[in-house]
Amino acid sequence: MSWLNDNNCYSVARVREAITGPLPSVCPSFLENEELDWDGIANTVDFLLANGAKTLLLTYGDSLLSILSDAECLELTRFVTERAAHRAMVIGCGRKWPLFQSVEFAEKCREFGTDVVIPFAPDWAQHADPELLVQYYKAVGSVMPVMILTNAMNNRGIPLSVFEKLTPEDGIVGVKDDVASPYGRRLGSIIRDKFAFMSGGTAGFFMEEAPYGADGYLSIYMRCFPKVDEAFWKAWTEGNTRECVRIIDTYEVDFFNFCAENGVHFDAGIHGMMEIAGITTRRIRMPYSTITDAQMEKLKDFLAKRQLI
Repeated sequence: MSWLNDNNCYSVARVREAITGPLPSVCPSFLENEELDWDGIANTVDFLLANGAKTLLLTYGDSLLSILSDAECLELTRFVTERAAHRAMVIGCGRKWPLFQSVEFAEKCREFGTDVVIPFAPDWAQHADPELLVQYYKAVGSVMPVMILTNAMNNRGIPLSVFEKLTPEDGIVGVKDDVASPYGRRLGSIIRDKFAFMSGGTAGFFMEEAPYGADGYLSIYMRCFPKVDEAFWKAWTEGNTRECVRIIDTYEVDFFNFCAENGVHFDAGIHGMMEIAGITTRRIRMPYSTITDAQMEKLKDFLAKRQLI
């Protein structure tokens, strides 16, 4: 399928189809010497594709770009793109770079065959100007299709005026929202007819934004126990919201409660589940924490009680 639509601009419809439903991020794991575990990353990509992922998402948070070097970020994007081999849409993500680096990254992504790029705009002390952000995204969008990450602005959200001034003709095809409501509801009202729209992590977040146009969401369990989100999406498409809430309470809310009660960062917990599922190791690079052996035993008990293992 061509990236260009009948109006000779990038196809929002193609992106919307690829992000509809639950979709996974690619979470890198590490070796004991803290180098990237490329075998583990390959296993992760293969697992996601084998379980029907239509999109592989690299994102600043889940993909741990904050503890990767610029060169590692580029190599991870290339590796995932080549491993996917056009079997799923690949969304790459940059680090907190000024415009020239974000454009260079997009140019490299285009060479790799990556489908969409998230430029992660810097915003120290809320210094990013809305008018200049419009120019920033247009410049990257002139190179390849862009998804805008709302949480780039240190939890204040990309100013909504930016979305009002951008169109698919500027190369913008999608938005990933990680900012809590009411921002997300206002955002959806602006973008739902222009761009593909995905909620940040959790099905619960998606249920909040779906009435405002969200097409899909970043899943916790797609990368380890995908049957959780398969069950949620089935219930959602059948209009069984009571079952959707039961699944959210049992697997999402209880997981975050487990992490809080046991001193486990949620990302370390997800990596722990990926190791339990036999996909890759739980190791994460310092200064981020790795779930301990004792915590892993408690995590196994949590999963067993929910019949995931």
